[in-house]
Amino acid sequence: MELTTSLPREVVETQLARIMDSRMFSNAPRLSRFLSHVVQESLEGRVDRLKGYTIGLDVFDRPEDFDPQTDTIVRVQARALRQRLEQYYAQDGVEDPVHIKIAKGAYEPEFIVPKGKEKQIDTARALPAAASLSPSIAVLPFDDFSREKNEETFSLGLTEEIIANLSRFRELSVFSRSTTEKAKLDKLSISQMYAAFRPDFVLEGSFRFSEHTVDITINLVVASSDAVILTKHFSHEMTPDAMYAVQDEMAQMIAARIADRFGPLGQYAQRCARSGRSRKWETYHWISQYHQYGIQLDQTDRSAIREGLSKALESDGNSADAHAALALIMLDEYRVSVEDRQGKGILEQALSHAQKAVACDPESATAQEALAVARFHRGEFDHFEAVAGQALALNPGHGDMLAALGICFTARANWDMAMPLLDKAIALNPLQPGWYHVPKAIGLAMTGRAAEAVAEMQIAPLPGMFFYHCHMIWFLVEANDMEAAKEEKARLLEALPDFEHFIMGHFRAWCTDDALVSRAVAGWKSVGLNIRG
Repeated sequence: MELTTSLPREVVETQLARIMDSRMFSNAPRLSRFLSHVVQESLEGRVDRLKGYTIGLDVFDRPEDFDPQTDTIVRVQARALRQRLEQYYAQDGVEDPVHIKIAKGAYEPEFIVPKGKEKQIDTARALPAAASLSPSIAVLPFDDFSREKNEETFSLGLTEEIIANLSRFRELSVFSRSTTEKAKLDKLSISQMYAAFRPDFVLEGSFRFSEHTVDITINLVVASSDAVILTKHFSHEMTPDAMYAVQDEMAQMIAARIADRFGPLGQYAQRCARSGRSRKWETYHWISQYHQYGIQLDQTDRSAIREGLSKALESDGNSADAHAALALIMLDEYRVSVEDRQGKGILEQALSHAQKAVACDPESATAQEALAVARFHRGEFDHFEAVAGQALALNPGHGDMLAALGICFTARANWDMAMPLLDKAIALNPLQPGWYHVPKAIGLAMTGRAAEAVAEMQIAPLPGMFFYHCHMIWFLVEANDMEAAKEEKARLLEALPDFEHFIMGHFRAWCTDDALVSRAVAGWKSVGLNIRG
């Protein structure tokens, strides 16, 4: 290899963007921030700032009294970064024209052109990153519209945290901050950004500080047409001491609002699928359809989505998201079907797809979620809690996942885990489906708040859904509203005439807490339902 110290800035930034968009770095926000920082400082000629103390402050948010001799975070993370770069260049980046290296014992990056790659440098100027088959999004630095415009740190931190949180949704490809910062500095229009590096979406935003609040506005734009598909305003109380906590909370809410499959990206995917546009949306479309089907519980929809996901896997057998969604839909079928499940066969199929999902991408939160739920339904509760912990660590802002795991903890009567997960899922996903509220209502009823459970169910009614009506009967009985409970019984039997024969098998398939089952059965018997089994 040849050490090159005078590479054009855009070539180095192009290589940095390619690394940051790779599967090895897109879900490692701290290492990505570390790498981006040392490269940008080097390009700006500030190598004198690449020391343990300043990196601790600038990258890892350590206080001014930080001592790198006693707090080893910078050295530990530098070692991890060197190892991750070595893995990247041994696998995804083996053909890259520029290698970024950080020598042991130092923090200043070296920019190296392997022999025989010199002719690729000019090409690298024009191509910021390899084309991705995942929907891509570029997050522009946020504008500061405060009266006193001195909050650059908040702007950069908010932008970076949104990028990090979006990157946790593995079905998306998120451009690095170095790419979007340059686009902002160069005053590129959205159409010019689309011509330069082909993002599917651009997120632009602004914030304004007042005396006690921060107000944030975002626009999500389809880059190819410059059409705004989402405008959203967020507001939060603000104190100087809480600035970074608020920054992190708002970034998580914004990312969840954008990436939610019931929201703008899911709707866009469905429109693309109907018009036959772009293979990159195929898997995303079927995953989005899976979550939409979750509201309706329709067998026809379930079959169509299973077939669609199976076809997507024929063309992309390494799609962790497709394997995970297929596993989850099988688990839903096991949980809600009124038909004979043919033993544990469907659970074995679901487990197989969940394991394949994790093998394809162990850092996919959705893959880990599928494996956790499969372990739960197989009664492997220690494994379930361990894998659920991994899923939550990978993406604490994924509303659907929080709700799904909340259901499992509800079935275990673990309210300390279930209720915070369900509350956060509802807060993160303003377009949440009604089933989010059912497990929360169960928790309220089981902790002596039956009237609150009824109110929770009424937030998003699901008429015609047997599981909604049967739980509502139980809560109404405990709230001493027998007349309403009997009316609910008529709706239940209209939705599922065979309820009395079916319910115990269904309930025992997912609920492991005897007290919960007993309370529900007592409620049903109070309105004259003759529960069998």
